Amino acid sequence: MKRILLSLLAIMLVTISSFSQFPEDALRLSLSGPGIGARSLGLGMTYTGIATDYTAAYWNPAGLAQIKRNEFSLGLSHFSYGNTSSFQGNSSSFTNSATNLNDVGLVYSFPTTQGSLVLAFGYGRSNDFTTGLSFSGDNPYSSMVPSLDYDLAYELYLVDSVGNTPIQDSVEQQGRVLEDGGLNNWMISGAVEAAQNLFLGATLNFISGSYTYNRDFSEFDVYDKYTAARFGADYAIDRWKVINTIDGDISGFTMRLGMLYKFNNRSRLGFNIKLPTSYTIREEYASEGTSTFDVPDQQGNYSYYYRIPGATEYDVTTPFVFSGGFSIGSDDLILASDVEYTDWTQMKFKGDPYLEQYNTDIKEIFTPTFNFHVGAEFHVPESSLRLRGGFAYIPSPYKDDPTDYDQKYVTGGLGVLMADVLMLDLGFAHGFWETSHVNYQHYNNAGKPLSETKEKITTNNVMATISYRF
Repeated sequence: MKRILLSLLAIMLVTISSFSQFPEDALRLSLSGPGIGARSLGLGMTYTGIATDYTAAYWNPAGLAQIKRNEFSLGLSHFSYGNTSSFQGNSSSFTNSATNLNDVGLVYSFPTTQGSLVLAFGYGRSNDFTTGLSFSGDNPYSSMVPSLDYDLAYELYLVDSVGNTPIQDSVEQQGRVLEDGGLNNWMISGAVEAAQNLFLGATLNFISGSYTYNRDFSEFDVYDKYTAARFGADYAIDRWKVINTIDGDISGFTMRLGMLYKFNNRSRLGFNIKLPTSYTIREEYASEGTSTFDVPDQQGNYSYYYRIPGATEYDVTTPFVFSGGFSIGSDDLILASDVEYTDWTQMKFKGDPYLEQYNTDIKEIFTPTFNFHVGAEFHVPESSLRLRGGFAYIPSPYKDDPTDYDQKYVTGGLGVLMADVLMLDLGFAHGFWETSHVNYQHYNNAGKPLSETKEKITTNNVMATISYRF
């Protein structure tokens, strides 16, 4: 079912009467990403039960109440994405990268006679949509032409007046996909020490973001097998290409509620609830195609071009996210673990009857998951250096996906405390998993897609955060 629905995305993107949205659009907005802060990244994104700096506003706002001095935080991130694909026996590689402001924030600790009251304001970039894909190979089984929107295919002289085409198979196929964008969180947080060593907090989270998608898919009649529909035998077709683009603007709102209990100076138990996020997405999209012939028509045309633009607006609601974390340690060592639960079947499209029909598909193809994170921090004796490492395991939210499709991250980092007021943190995460994508809807009798890429994904994320307490 997952593969069938993925293939429908390609169809929808080239159909003027259809929309560009899809269950994967809801999933993209619902995924957590690496979050914010170099320290948490180095610890395997294990921070619910630690949360001792500005980034607690994102991970567990209750942790802000532990901060006794004011703090200013600034961070940068660099994300790189690598995709090695296999298509019809050919291997291709593609990379994409992005550098962004990761966080900037201010924490203010109010003077109190007992307990604590802390407010925080700031920004954090929680997720990056940067991806890429390239593939090519001869396909003896299938062509994209029968799957194209009729208007587009007709104007490119690929089908006749009733949609028939001789172009069915034995073509060379090439494709590239480029995605960019991300989610920006504008946060207002507050936390109090409600009882001795018991902290409560909340974050109001206003979200902005963008998403861009560019896909070009080309086919070549390398065997000189076809003549174009609506043409005589003298008009031989050479190649054709379809380009699909999306330019989206994202806005949303959510809230986080946190609790943290400190057993002693080094051991904590924390919980965080991220309420469903309500997103509004405004998109402009287009499908355009070009066909080229070896012999001109009666007007001397060797090629044809046609473009179908469109625009839409829709709403997405993401699921609850429940996180629990525990940390335990001594003066020199902290061990931490986090568990995160999300029921992906709760994702919903809203505000449009056409899109709401996909809510049933979401129930069928997604499943609840538990994410697992572990991390450790070692304070090098008689120094200001802290060394970190961690691991994160994030299962695929699709039913019946193999374990190879689960995302795995190995992380590391370090921190240096200078003059007891300035903290420099560096974090690194290497991710790896496998996936696949169907290029268009065409299957054999056994239900196997006839144009599919198998992909091995690697990601590298580097963060640097500097914090000043005063």
